[in-house]
Amino acid sequence: MRFLASILLSLSLFLTAAHAETRIVNSPGDGFLNLRTGPGSGFEIVTHMSHGTTVEVLEVKGSWARVRHELTGKQGWAFRKYLVLESRGSAVREVWSPGDGYLNLRSGPGSDFQIMRRMYNGERVEILERKGNWVRVRHQSGVRGWAYSKYLRR
Repeated sequence: MRFLASILLSLSLFLTAAHAETRIVNSPGDGFLNLRTGPGSGFEIVTHMSHGTTVEVLEVKGSWARVRHELTGKQGWAFRKYLVLESRGSAVREVWSPGDGYLNLRSGPGSDFQIMRRMYNGERVEILERKGNWVRVRHQSGVRGWAYSKYLRR
């Protein structure tokens, strides 16, 4: 009996892992979503997850999902309304600059504009506007600026 219970537990864990899905934090209003210790707004906040970052859904309980945050590795509960699947036409992109590992976020659409910050490979941005090869983006930190589109990928 103990052996059968062990097999069923292993199978259950395998099926749960196989059904895990990736979602994107979609909270453009305030720029973040709370990650909590339990499935409800009364639970303690573990951290803030920036808009546009990715989570892996581990479990669902009603309107809440237990997730693992991609950037920090922290686990907790988030309100499912603000976790969306990335669609093919989505405006969310990932920084990918293989040469130096970062992309400059600038104050305007061109390399003559001031550098506001570095955005590192794997960080997410939401495209807000296009001008030629330049795009105005909102970085996962909430900062808005311009980036060269060649170094952004789906």
